[in-house]
Amino acid sequence: MSLTLRQRNRLSAIHQIMDTAMDLFDERGYNAVTIDEIAAASGVSPRTFYRYFGTKEGLFTTDPFAAAGLDLHSTQLDPDDLPGSLERLISLLSESPGHSPWRGMRYVLEEPAVRAAVYGSLDEAAERLAARLRERGDSPAQARVVARAFWFGVYFGSLEQWHLEGRSRPLLDYVLEGMSALTAVKPPGDSR
Repeated sequence: MSLTLRQRNRLSAIHQIMDTAMDLFDERGYNAVTIDEIAAASGVSPRTFYRYFGTKEGLFTTDPFAAAGLDLHSTQLDPDDLPGSLERLISLLSESPGHSPWRGMRYVLEEPAVRAAVYGSLDEAAERLAARLRERGDSPAQARVVARAFWFGVYFGSLEQWHLEGRSRPLLDYVLEGMSALTAVKPPGDSR
């Protein structure tokens, strides 16, 4: 993916703020760190922090690429190839030099406010995908189930398991296992 200089600079600033916040959370605990402290330690104003993230929980829900002016959902997500789309997204996110996009997974699992915010974000992503699936002809029930299975089941379930197992294997391995588990499920009455 080719980024303009401005997009690269924004993405770098966003990642710097996220990484600084995670350092502070790791050092002092999530609830003990304020937005003003994150902004000061990152070398940005609180206003810049709010522009990119909105809230402290936004550190876990903001799509850095969208905040930098890119829409990966539209450009990388192909409703006709969801497994390939997820592989491309994971690979793209994993390529961020010097930044681990899922570093804060511990806080998603441990902090109720963060988990609720992440669920809300996943719900929005699932609704966007469901709309695209309905546009291509899926029934409303099919679109909703597939979109939620994709975002909550495969993506988030893979992230959880990857984190719980100590991040010992590449995240993509978990995603591929999750996808294979879903494709192995047969509809009721299907004897194949």
